[in-house]
Amino acid sequence: MEKQPVRPHFEEKASMEDEIDLFELWNGLVEEKLTVFLFFLIVIALGAIYAFSVTPVYKSEAYLLPPEVSDIQEINRLHASFGVGSAYSEKAIFEAYKENLLSRTSLLTFFRKQNLIKLYEPNDKNQEKEQLDKTLNDAFSDFVENVKINSPRKNSGFLEITMSLPDESDVRKFLKEYLQKVSTETRKQIKADVIAQKQFLMEQLLNEMRITKQTAQKKREDKIVRLTESINIARKLNIKDPLKAGPAVNIQGVNNQGLPLYYLGYHVLEAEKTALEARKSDDAFTEQLRKLEERYRLLNSVDINENLFKVVKVDQSPSLGEKVKPKKALILAVSGVLGLMLGVFIAFIRRAIKNRQATLAAS
Repeated sequence: MEKQPVRPHFEEKASMEDEIDLFELWNGLVEEKLTVFLFFLIVIALGAIYAFSVTPVYKSEAYLLPPEVSDIQEINRLHASFGVGSAYSEKAIFEAYKENLLSRTSLLTFFRKQNLIKLYEPNDKNQEKEQLDKTLNDAFSDFVENVKINSPRKNSGFLEITMSLPDESDVRKFLKEYLQKVSTETRKQIKADVIAQKQFLMEQLLNEMRITKQTAQKKREDKIVRLTESINIARKLNIKDPLKAGPAVNIQGVNNQGLPLYYLGYHVLEAEKTALEARKSDDAFTEQLRKLEERYRLLNSVDINENLFKVVKVDQSPSLGEKVKPKKALILAVSGVLGLMLGVFIAFIRRAIKNRQATLAAS
């Protein structure tokens, strides 16, 4: 039978010293209960001071949806009437509205117009320009962080927008005004795009009309040259009137049968040349021009009323301001736990120091 190795005495003693005596720890905490209680009260007091002194923040929220098809018919009048440009979809218009919602330019304009810096820095008027600019930038950064857009439902177009401000009575009003401001700006932006398309088309039509008029004038001048040459030939051949021999010779016959113009005789040709030279405008004789003018007038009559179309559907109007910061009960609860943990930790340290001192004194 094998003999078990015998552990040295100093190892047993070291092992006993390393063991934690829970009763001794409890007794130590009881003896240091005032320390634990004191730190518990200190942290609770600090938490209470913070909870009741920090500026409260209130949140208002609204829910948005893309516009209906009937809401955007006005903006698609140009496309529907002339088949030009691209038709706007509900999704495209809503995306434009969403981009403007998150635009820092829109937020900064609204921030300045509503003088929201007073909610963050009430005493900003007493500051110098450099300090005031820094204060404005800091306040605006805080404001931007407090405007959030979420999509609770994926791929649905459903949006939730929240605005948080240190003012319970105004946060709902400010959110409502901001949504209206962005809606107005988006409508103006889309209308401007449509008007730009309209102006471009009108300029194209004007250019086509100008070219058509120039072409008609050039054709008239070319015909006068041909008539002059035919008149000279007819005079040399002494053809005064349309020839009687052969097929019936008239203007229609010359045009359809490819007969020379001088077959008509110089009396007819000179009369036509005189009329063409006396003509001051070719507009009445240019059928394509009248079609272009009609299209131009119709296009010019298209007017987009920005008040007759929508870029967003408000599913839920901005709610009343709900207090989100500070959460006093949570702050006090966390302070209590942290204070208790800190008190216990300090108590253990004090107890360890006393035990160390007692051991050194005994030795």
